[in-house]
Amino acid sequence: MSTVPSARQRFFLAAIASLFVLTISVVTDLVSVRYRSWMIADDLILAIVAALVVYRYEKERSRFLSEKLRVIREMNAFVRNELQILYASLAASEKTRIQAVERGVERIDWALRELLPGGHASNAIAANKPDTVERIERSA
Repeated sequence: MSTVPSARQRFFLAAIASLFVLTISVVTDLVSVRYRSWMIADDLILAIVAALVVYRYEKERSRFLSEKLRVIREMNAFVRNELQILYASLAASEKTRIQAVERGVERIDWALRELLPGGHASNAIAANKPDTVERIERSA
């Protein structure tokens, strides 16, 4: 699994990108520009802009990955708790066991449908073909 980069790593990547752009722009300016007094300021501005762009991108990417990891951790804990309830219901009577399994499956389905982004397949099917959903539910 991918790790979330720290602020130091994001800053380092932004600094490397700015040095790269600065180097390229200095080389091209030395070859093509006649007014050397403006080259350094121009290159420095370009390098700072590139660093800001990379830093902003990495910050957004880091926030996005952190949110994804948080949702995964929460869903993992939720599903594990439901599975513990289902496992504990094995010792119960047949009627209680069936009710516990049905409740657990409904809660897991609710969590997957409501808490995770992207929706649920049966909702998309239900919007188009309600009789197909009934056949799928009966066969499951």
